[in-house]
Amino acid sequence: MNHPASLEEFVKSTLGLKGDPKSLYVNQSDYTPEEAIVSDEDTVGKGNLQMIRLLASADKNAIYWEEPFYDSGELEQVMIQLDSLQSFTRKVITLEEMEKTKSRFGMKKDSI
Repeated sequence: MNHPASLEEFVKSTLGLKGDPKSLYVNQSDYTPEEAIVSDEDTVGKGNLQMIRLLASADKNAIYWEEPFYDSGELEQVMIQLDSLQSFTRKVITLEEMEKTKSRFGMKKDSI
């Protein structure tokens, strides 16, 4: 199990996964922090903070990465970087399904 610090590290580590089947689980949902986030002029008036969660697996190995984002431009950049993972079957899942999938690979809730 691996928790890369950046999307670039996630993609690089994912490309190194050996085994089959190869799956890329994707979840995008609203992010509600446990504590209030103090806003500033850069975030006032923007839409809800979203979270993208990715879990790549091959055989019994898995890599997990998550990142908050505000707008569709940021999400589009994530998707462009994921284009190199064509050999992985993409599955869009709910947050609840992501937590269950993480659990199957021995990852705890909020294990980052």
